Amino acid sequence: DRVDKLNEIGFSWSVKAEAEESKWQKRFNELTAYQAKHGDCKVPQKQGELGTWVHRQRLLRKKGELNQDRVDKLNEIGFSWSVKAEAEESKWQKRFNELTAYQAKHGDCKVPQKQGE
Repeated sequence: DRVDKLNEIGFSWSVKAEAEESKWQKRFNELTAYQAKHGDCKVPQKQGELGTWVHRQRLLRKKGELNQDRVDKLNEIGFSWSVKAEAEESKWQKRFNELTAYQAKHGDCKVPQKQGE
């Protein structure tokens, strides 16, 4: 009877969970704004609270501690789960493109060791 009365007036049984969800949603909204401005979700870790939050989301997912709803929301906006891996892939692709250009110009892939960077 008492529980029903409290429920009828909208009593919150989990204030901590609601506060955490509200805080997560606030940072998610900030990330969405960042993404709209910069075209990606690669917030540097050193960039204040948002950078720390983004880094934490990556860690939580890696540990399997980020719930699927949050993973899905982040995926929907193009969240980058492994910025380091993406940077390495981009660097590799750049070098590969340079190699294909060299091969097109010289007819082989025998690039002198002193060539380029």
